[in-house]
Amino acid sequence: MEIKKVQLSTAKSDNTYTNNKLDFEPFFKYLESFIENGIPSDDMIPVFALERIKEIERVNGKLCNHNLSAYKDILQLIYSLSVSLIDTDPKRYWALTTPLAEEAFYGTEAFFELCGAQLAEQEIQGKMRAGSLLTNQEKLCYNLIFERFYGFSSNEHISIVYHQLNDQGEIIDYYDLDIDCKFVEIKVKKTLPAIDIGRLSENPSDSLFDWNTVINSIKLEDFELSGFSIVTFRKTSTEHTLRRIQSILLDLPTYNYHLFLSDLEKIMTPILKGADTVFSLFPLFQLNGVPFFDYTINNKSILISETYAANDKVKINPQLADYLKHPHVIFYNNNAMNGITNTKSIFDEQISKSGVKAYLCIPLIHNHSLSGVLEIYSREKDQLNNETMQALGALIPILSQLSQDITLEFKKRIDDIIINRFTTIQPSVQWKFNHVAAQYIQEIENESTDAHIKAVVFEEVYPLYGAVDVKDSTIIRNASILKDFSFKVKQLAMLIDELSLSGKHKLIVDFSTQVDQITESLDHISFDESMVKIIEFFRKDVQPFLAEARRLFPTKLEVIEHYAKHFFTNRDTGEFYRNEFETSLRKINHLISKELDQFNSFIQGNYPSYFQKFRTDGIEYDIYIGESITPQETFSYEFINVFRRQQIISMARIALKASRAKGELPIALETTQLIFINPHSIDISFREDERRFDVEGSLNIRYEIIKKRIDKIRIKRTKERLTQVNKIAIVYLSDEILEDLMLSIQAIYDMGIIERTIEHLKLEDVQGIVGLKAIRLSVNLNYRDFS
Repeated sequence: MEIKKVQLSTAKSDNTYTNNKLDFEPFFKYLESFIENGIPSDDMIPVFALERIKEIERVNGKLCNHNLSAYKDILQLIYSLSVSLIDTDPKRYWALTTPLAEEAFYGTEAFFELCGAQLAEQEIQGKMRAGSLLTNQEKLCYNLIFERFYGFSSNEHISIVYHQLNDQGEIIDYYDLDIDCKFVEIKVKKTLPAIDIGRLSENPSDSLFDWNTVINSIKLEDFELSGFSIVTFRKTSTEHTLRRIQSILLDLPTYNYHLFLSDLEKIMTPILKGADTVFSLFPLFQLNGVPFFDYTINNKSILISETYAANDKVKINPQLADYLKHPHVIFYNNNAMNGITNTKSIFDEQISKSGVKAYLCIPLIHNHSLSGVLEIYSREKDQLNNETMQALGALIPILSQLSQDITLEFKKRIDDIIINRFTTIQPSVQWKFNHVAAQYIQEIENESTDAHIKAVVFEEVYPLYGAVDVKDSTIIRNASILKDFSFKVKQLAMLIDELSLSGKHKLIVDFSTQVDQITESLDHISFDESMVKIIEFFRKDVQPFLAEARRLFPTKLEVIEHYAKHFFTNRDTGEFYRNEFETSLRKINHLISKELDQFNSFIQGNYPSYFQKFRTDGIEYDIYIGESITPQETFSYEFINVFRRQQIISMARIALKASRAKGELPIALETTQLIFINPHSIDISFREDERRFDVEGSLNIRYEIIKKRIDKIRIKRTKERLTQVNKIAIVYLSDEILEDLMLSIQAIYDMGIIERTIEHLKLEDVQGIVGLKAIRLSVNLNYRDFS
């Protein structure tokens, strides 16, 4: 035992505790009450202590920071009284401190040794006071006030958490400082404030009290404390590790797996002794009924690494597959540990070859099923000791739960991708399908004679339609196809010239005439006629000619084969121009789709809605927005205005990016942008036969008719097409929407992404549609800010 002053709290408080002083008076009162109420035969030690204290006081004055050494016998006596007569281990982490455990002044050597081993007080999170954290000492003081003056406690354990750091600043152990305030006296200097218990717990977070309300109701400067506290450090690494794992379970959906497992390794550090000890957890993902491993995540696993080194990633090592069917603990240590013997395993040789000295593999079982495998190993001796094994035993249940949750989250992410990318049933409307399916199941369970799956209908939704078209795509595609066929015909003519060097053979003369006729016809007939004629020619005439040429000109076989490779559907040589077009179209569509995905993310983040795309030479899309799709959120028409504004911005971004990508494409392609604004809401229903939503009712069919007839519409009394490159055409029927639309356009002007010009246009009448109007905006091609 030694007298030594060590600061335990580094947190600074805005409050000052009046007369927060070291004092034996509360201890006197305790001893006196013990004498008055105790059994006479037990009075000896308290009586002796009182007499000894009074004797020291007469000589040295009352206990204070400056005369501690004079009271050393009493301090030792307090230690003896506070610990068991049997538990006298000098390494016990025990000390006496100032009333709120800010400073230790007497304690065991082990206590002070621990304080000097990079031990740091852990801040309390979430207890806010005027924008700053509530300190541990403030919280402790409030607890004493509630308990002593108001007769209730916050039900929180009175302790302060400390963590121990290594030289790299990593947490390697946790200790709880348990505080006994039995000998702390607290007095109120003013009238005790009345408090409303209901108000104190109006907004509780992780405790009984709303601390912001507490600090406004009670001022600590109105109280004074005296006495001393008895504190004990208790090693709690396992408990805190368990608590931290539980906390990350709640945040699992937000994690990237690589970052998650990295954080998990750091959390496990206090349990795993030695920097060389490796922690590897791999959840047992099941994909199509077989285990699936992501080696970029599981690359620290001894078992998995061997599997990936020897097999293709879609396969699994037969030994590992058998282990996963019959999992068991594997323990390997080339140095005997307290009589624990190694298990016999088919992986012993694999483990030994890896250079591992100590290895532990534990199957993680959740609900009687294997949820994952935990591996811990070290290339140094004696790293897996009994303390580590016991701590792991306490953590296995939570690690099993964690592994199960990871696999469930993995499955959920796969389901989300399938729903979002491969099926029509999107998350925004999934609830409706679930509801209809549940109703159907109920009807079947109730043996209803009229059990059927009801129609999935959404009433009064507002549609947003947009189309991005690749200008003249049909003309460019047809021209590319004809160029390829022209190339093939020219190759035929070159082959004929090569064969003619051997003399004028009838086969050559007759076929040459056919080639000349085909070449001439390509310039005089329509594309469709040319295609029919050319395809027929290559199928019926070219193949027989080549077969006969090979027979008649055996010395020219190499020449014949050289040209023959260009004549049929070889994508590298026979369809060069068409490949260039398709590559360019694919890149443009990828650009459009990526931008529309961002637009969709904006919509879903503000008000979940239904969004569907259709691929053409370009992309069309429909968006349906309304309270019937998202009943759990309040609908406002302002959402429509916000989305229409963002729709125009999205179209402008597409036009800009397409314009800038033009020079990088094999064939320069340009886009046109078209938006149709419907004046009112419509009803839609899901069509099972086509697995998509369509308008419901004859009144709403007009919306679909207009969409189909405006893609090539012209400006009234002109031959000019409405849709133009680097422009955005907005078609509408009713002037009622103009005011909101112009406000949106003005806001987009201010961004600089469109030019300050606007065309108001009347459109030609088309079959069944009269009175269409349009606004046409020009995109600012000098715009650079894509933030």
